[in-house]
Amino acid sequence: MALRATRTLLMRVTQPPSPARQTKPRPTTILEVERKFRRLAVPTLTDICTTTTTKNHSNRYCYKYNPNPNFRSVVPLPTRTIHDIYYDTPDHTLCTSGGAWIRRRNGEWQAKLKRGGDFVNSRFEELRGAREIGNCIRSILGGVSSGGGVVVFQHEGENNFGLEKLAEFVTTREAWLVDGEFKVVRDRMDFGHEVGEVELQVEVPIDEAEKERGAVMMEEMDRRIEGFMKRYAWVWETGEAVGKLTAYFEMMMREKNGGV
Repeated sequence: MALRATRTLLMRVTQPPSPARQTKPRPTTILEVERKFRRLAVPTLTDICTTTTTKNHSNRYCYKYNPNPNFRSVVPLPTRTIHDIYYDTPDHTLCTSGGAWIRRRNGEWQAKLKRGGDFVNSRFEELRGAREIGNCIRSILGGVSSGGGVVVFQHEGENNFGLEKLAEFVTTREAWLVDGEFKVVRDRMDFGHEVGEVELQVEVPIDEAEKERGAVMMEEMDRRIEGFMKRYAWVWETGEAVGKLTAYFEMMMREKNGGV
């Protein structure tokens, strides 16, 4: 009897502990808030003053815009070349009714879902990857009537989700990370337009993004961008900012009307 008890005790001691239950990571999404500006009022954010040196003396020249206050920190980010192709239905249902901008950026499927604001001061949720984009399109378009019944949306990324090309252009993007968190962007498009924006992004669980907390977070992000732009008002050129897609459509309309 004592031997049996000893064996039972040894088995309990030597048995490996059961593995801890793994918690499945919560799926996340990106919330983005941006404010557009017409152009930078200075040539660059990282070279406000320049020094020219000759054989006999050197001259230090600062741009007429007074950097007051100056940035706490500025980190230049790599310049990028971005090839965007935007897609929608023939009647533009996705962007007009669904608030979704579907694009392929340098070959990757992306979507920007409007979560408030307007064309200048915007709030978006960003999606990436063909699966997420397909689910997004299905949730907006649902089923479509055809003959005597309803046909379920079945398109995939290989056939552009059955959508038509809305716009296509190439952008040269310069960007700087200012004060450790604000991303300042200058975009120059291949059709001659220029526009800039100040961005803040945060990654949050999807369930939080879809609830009131997500809206509160984006409201606070917008207030912080507004304060940032007021603090550094000398950086931004005054005047109305025109978004790249709006400028593209205006350019296409002018060409259609013979350049008028």
